[in-house]
Amino acid sequence: MPLRWALLLLLGLSARRGWGCLQCDNSVLMTLRQLRLAIIPSRFGEEHVRARALALLQGMEGPFFRDYAVNSFVGVVGTDNLDLVASFMKNQINNLMVNSLRDGPLLEQLVILREKVTMKLKTVLRLYELKACDHKTCVDRQPRVALQYNKKSGYLQNQAVLGIIVSVCLAVFAFGVIVASAITYRQNRKLLLR
Repeated sequence: MPLRWALLLLLGLSARRGWGCLQCDNSVLMTLRQLRLAIIPSRFGEEHVRARALALLQGMEGPFFRDYAVNSFVGVVGTDNLDLVASFMKNQINNLMVNSLRDGPLLEQLVILREKVTMKLKTVLRLYELKACDHKTCVDRQPRVALQYNKKSGYLQNQAVLGIIVSVCLAVFAFGVIVASAITYRQNRKLLLR
């Protein structure tokens, strides 16, 4: 009996988007892979453009969207909203597969694709974050900080002045060490020559 439960649990976790991310949706990964295999060898003549396109597509197949979600937001999104992003991404990829662009313009469209998908993902991540958070505390009970720079306060300017002062002091110190070592070298040389 425990073996059956383990199999059911394994099947449940390995189901489509069981983990709730774009990279976990096998249809998205398969569509990205098909795009990469279809356009990289045949529609890029220039080597440096081909290398950039390959890196871009491999990044989208890899952890790019996951890292964006985790590093910029709570990292969680509702699966219903994720379906919308996944279908949008697959439609955009299918449009790229049937067009006749080559080299630079195709690379530009790949960059635009990544940007559009990132913006769609940002929208659904932000919706989830707003729904899950109250004004100060979020789902993970960590306070969210809104950075506000008061332009009238001289904080940023004071930071720059402090950096300049520290740099000048370090330069004067380094010059002093060089001068002291030169003087010591000359004195030691005179003693050796006597």
